[in-house]
Amino acid sequence: MAIVLSKKRLQIDKTQSRMLIVIALSTVVIVFCLVSAKALLARATYQNRVINARHAAIKQIEQNIKNANTLVTQYNDVFVGTNPTNIIGGKNDPSPNALPPDGDNGRIVLDALPISYDFPALLTSVSKILANNSIGGPAIGGSDQSSAVNSDPSAHPSPAKIDLSISGGGSYQGAQTLIKDFERSIRPFDITKLSLSGSESSLAITIGLNTYFQPAKSLMITSKEIR
Repeated sequence: MAIVLSKKRLQIDKTQSRMLIVIALSTVVIVFCLVSAKALLARATYQNRVINARHAAIKQIEQNIKNANTLVTQYNDVFVGTNPTNIIGGKNDPSPNALPPDGDNGRIVLDALPISYDFPALLTSVSKILANNSIGGPAIGGSDQSSAVNSDPSAHPSPAKIDLSISGGGSYQGAQTLIKDFERSIRPFDITKLSLSGSESSLAITIGLNTYFQPAKSLMITSKEIR
């Protein structure tokens, strides 16, 4: 009787051992499947983000191309023409060596606002305008703010004002021509003050004016890492 019980006990132990092995293997398989499923899901989610980002980039590129084509069309409509006179009254000359008031309208508009604050160059330009109109004893007043002004490109640049004062002597005709030259200059000048005193042939001229520069526009080309 004891032998029979021992055999049954042995069979039960073997059965329990098999069950434990099966349960352990099943657990390992389940855990492996869960980990694999999680990894596959994460991979699929990442690939989906990559695909979405690629589609967004392609859409943006297509929009950029469309905008560029529209800009070319608008530029041609506004600036390309056969009119012998440009918008400031000079010769419509597309040559890069053309000097104001000559030059084509596109160049005049694009060059209207310098992209950097260059006070010495501004004084040189104004001095040339005064000399061309035979203004005697010219004096140009202003404050050089080169150390304080930021000329770095930005995504949304805006014009910055520069104040100047001019004085000198000349004829009434010379004063008229001087004012017209400031009006026809490629670089915009706003006359804020004008004082003339003396005779028609000998005038004391005082002018207050503003001019401007505008930093270049940055395209803000960036890269993005998909995580």
